[in-house]
Amino acid sequence: MNAGKPIRLSEKLNEELDVIRQEHVVSTASQLQSFRTDLKAIASAAQRTIESDMQQFLNENRSLFETRNKQIRRWLTISPYVISGLIVTGIASMMVASYFWALQMKRSELADLGLTRIERRGQIWLTLDPARAELRTCTVDGHSVYCIEILEE
Repeated sequence: MNAGKPIRLSEKLNEELDVIRQEHVVSTASQLQSFRTDLKAIASAAQRTIESDMQQFLNENRSLFETRNKQIRRWLTISPYVISGLIVTGIASMMVASYFWALQMKRSELADLGLTRIERRGQIWLTLDPARAELRTCTVDGHSVYCIEILEE
């Protein structure tokens, strides 16, 4: 009968070990299920974050691109007129500068010759500097005309 006791003890130990194993398997399964759930939540949160960041990035770039596109269109619309206006303004300013330069040259030429130009009431008068010029009568092709003789200094 003594021989039956160790068998019972081993059976009892095996049963207890099976219970512990089963509890351990249930605990491990529960932990794995919890790990899966947490991992899915983390992955879906990361996916949502990446999607929202990419959407925000695309919206900002689209907005920037649209703004640049509008600026380019506006410049393409305006630029021919701006360029034409600048060219016309340049030509007009050159013409005005040329006119004033010619007037200045004419006045200095007259001053060098001893003449002074006076404009009054729609008439132009030339006066002589007696120290530098004299009014004389000259003959040109047999005709008598008035001449101004410039006296060299």
